[in-house]
Amino acid sequence: LKKGRIKIDKKIDFHGYSAEEAKQIFLNTIFNCFNNNLRCILFVTGKGLLNKSDEPEKKLFYGKIRNSFLEWVNINEVKIKILSVEKADLKNGGDGAFFVYLRKNKN
Repeated sequence: LKKGRIKIDKKIDFHGYSAEEAKQIFLNTIFNCFNNNLRCILFVTGKGLLNKSDEPEKKLFYGKIRNSFLEWVNINEVKIKILSVEKADLKNGGDGAFFVYLRKNKN
């Protein structure tokens, strides 16, 4: 995926969405792409570099969507459809994006 040998079938950008809206878009995209045999999806979550809360916690990335993304990937109904999840390369979003490669739909 990172070497660019697999074409990206769909790109979803979560900028401007709430975490709950982004989760719903993520789930719908996974199910629709799986049913339509689109296998490579690029999800742009953003990094969330700014700490908008009053927490003194020091983290590299504060993005709610980015931090929730790996939880969404591990939802059982979704996990069985995914072959791999990788951080994107720099030209596709770097630390603020993920490639999701789906299994083949054998139905």
